[in-house]
Amino acid sequence: MITSVADFVRYFEGIRRRTWAVVDRVTPALLEWAPAPTEWTCGTIVRHLAGAERFYVTKVVEDRWTEDLDPGPALGHAATRARLEDIHRASVAILEGWPDAGLLAPRRDLEGGTVKAWRFLMAMVEHEVHHRSQLDACLAAAGAEPPQLYGYRMEDVLARVAREPAAAAEGHR
Repeated sequence: MITSVADFVRYFEGIRRRTWAVVDRVTPALLEWAPAPTEWTCGTIVRHLAGAERFYVTKVVEDRWTEDLDPGPALGHAATRARLEDIHRASVAILEGWPDAGLLAPRRDLEGGTVKAWRFLMAMVEHEVHHRSQLDACLAAAGAEPPQLYGYRMEDVLARVAREPAAAAEGHR
């Protein structure tokens, strides 16, 4: 359960930094690339992420649905990036002015049930991670190297882990 808006904002900023690491790999040439004709382009995914953030923050703070999930028409590279940045800046400003008590406010879900507002914030995070992974897959399929979230490729981690037991044994002598 989230009990502090400030703590959530700090957490979400870390999520967004990792999302930016992927978005930064979307070049102008890859912006309108899609893995298949019926799939979203890289630019569509980025625009959807921006709209989804506004969608969730509006639901949390105002308890109303918006149509912001629709990614809208294609934009140029700079405009696509600016949309993600501008909406994030505005969303964070809204959340930073929202009281912690609001996290426990009841909100209507899509089925007509009631959930606490903080659950929509967590849904926003999961939604972002889902589409960040989708964007990673698109980059890989397009031949671009996706970023490593924590600076290590899987092979690097496996090599370090394989060396660790030997190093640990050396330290216990």
